[in-house]
Amino acid sequence: MDDYAVGIPWIISQANKGYPLENETIGGQKAPVLTTPTPYFTILFRPTNWGYFIFDVDRGFAWGVNMTIFLSLVSMTLMLLLLTGNNFWLSVFGGIWILLSSGTQSWFYNAMHAVPGACLLFVSAAYLLYAVNQRQIWLAALAAGWSFTNFALILYPPYQIPLAYAIGLLFIGYVINNAQWKLITSKWPFKLAGGALVLGIVGVTFYTFFNDLKPTLDAVTGTVYPGKRSELGGTGFVANWFSEYYSWLVSDARFPKSWLNHCELSHYITFAPLILPFVGLSFFQNRKIDWTLLLLGVYIMLMYVWIEVGFSESLAKATLLNMSPTRRAQIPFGIANVLLTVIYLSYLRKNPLPRQQILTWVSALAVVGYMVYTASVNVGDSDGFFKWHQLFVPIIFFAGLGLLLIPTWPVSYRVPIFCLGITAFLMPNLRLNPIAKGLSPITDHALYRTVQSIHQQEPKARWVVFGSQYISYMVTATGVDLLSGVKYTPPRTIYNVLDPKMKRDSAYNRYAHTVYNTFINGTDSVYIQNTFEDACVVAMDPCSPKFKQLNVKYIIFDHQTQPVETRCMKLVSTLGSLQIFRIND
Repeated sequence: MDDYAVGIPWIISQANKGYPLENETIGGQKAPVLTTPTPYFTILFRPTNWGYFIFDVDRGFAWGVNMTIFLSLVSMTLMLLLLTGNNFWLSVFGGIWILLSSGTQSWFYNAMHAVPGACLLFVSAAYLLYAVNQRQIWLAALAAGWSFTNFALILYPPYQIPLAYAIGLLFIGYVINNAQWKLITSKWPFKLAGGALVLGIVGVTFYTFFNDLKPTLDAVTGTVYPGKRSELGGTGFVANWFSEYYSWLVSDARFPKSWLNHCELSHYITFAPLILPFVGLSFFQNRKIDWTLLLLGVYIMLMYVWIEVGFSESLAKATLLNMSPTRRAQIPFGIANVLLTVIYLSYLRKNPLPRQQILTWVSALAVVGYMVYTASVNVGDSDGFFKWHQLFVPIIFFAGLGLLLIPTWPVSYRVPIFCLGITAFLMPNLRLNPIAKGLSPITDHALYRTVQSIHQQEPKARWVVFGSQYISYMVTATGVDLLSGVKYTPPRTIYNVLDPKMKRDSAYNRYAHTVYNTFINGTDSVYIQNTFEDACVVAMDPCSPKFKQLNVKYIIFDHQTQPVETRCMKLVSTLGSLQIFRIND
């Protein structure tokens, strides 16, 4: 929904308007610069948007999707090559695992945009630290400056902050594991100059960016939601930590009612409850610590506490996790779980333990017991949706994969079998995301075409939809100036007319799905109510003089209208149950 109802209509609206810096249909101020393709200098750091300025909007969209996939796979593979000691196929598998996971496919435009910058920053920082060639140092510095800016410009703290912690701890672990001080200190004047170059790129970029967009950024941070949102954690997973094992049994239309919706419940397969004890056993017997595994394990345990238990207010603010609600934090948390498994598989290959029959059998019983426990959690958590007999095959399947993680069982072809098993399980997730259909579900729709044909006759007229928010999503894409729909920031030019004394400012001063409904009491009253953290309703007379003041010419109703609703307008077009009216001059 966030893709096809919000992000993509915004992109098409921008394209139909010629990619302006301001577009009140998206939000107030220069909201498009923060959310959509715009000809602004920060486009240099957003390669997924380049296609919109080279091709038409359809091919630009295709470029964006494929560039996101390409950058994510390449960046994750490069980072894992460093973390696994150049284990190529295992590193490629790690990138594919994250890409195919339901948490990624369900949040494609959010989750996958955060990955490339974070991973490339890890890689470029490692090269800047360890390079002995001057050319490599300068290229690494440029790449570090670019990737840091790319990551920071996502401007979505709920993903950025937890992911930054994960990648940062991985980097610290990598440096400790590879504490080659002679290599690190070689060419140190050039490395210091490279570091200064990174700071210069970041400093100049963000000084220019924040200086120019200060009013817009002030508007964003000043919103009730999400700008002033402050979380304490402890609200748990939308489904549960283990629900992904049984995702074969759910679909976008069929899932436990208490799990909200298919996107919110999606995350990543996790083996951390098995791997962390196995890592402890391996460290103890090998007398050798892998700091990437140790620090990533600490991160996972702390994030689990954040999600399930919560932090004190002071700790939440100090760590900045107060800006990351648990249902968003579970995405970077899941990515960290995938990375833990891939790095652990590499560790087992390089640090095998001798066969120990008793430990192996105890571990095998623990694996089976763990999977039975996960099944019981899902049976109890799903309000009768899951039945024990339905979970038998997933229990056997994942117990088999879990057995491959036992460090005292030197099974042949451990890594290929595990990788094939996970990949086979995840392949059906490709059906989750309808991006292969492109933009035609919107641009070929009868409503879209009808509104566009009317818009061409009166391009400066404003529009509003009375009724279903889904109609507003479609009309947003046409390029008209629309009062209803999703607003990244409230367009003050509109609300200054509807609520001149700002009595209901807290209701609409937010990222909001804005719905207009009919309310006629003869006094031209406007009622604005916040109905959810990201939603508000405006109830008013469709014939209000305020609409003429705002140059609203066209109103779309999603229902059979009453004469009193349309007393000031004439019917222009009918599309099934939809009616388009023009307000009389």
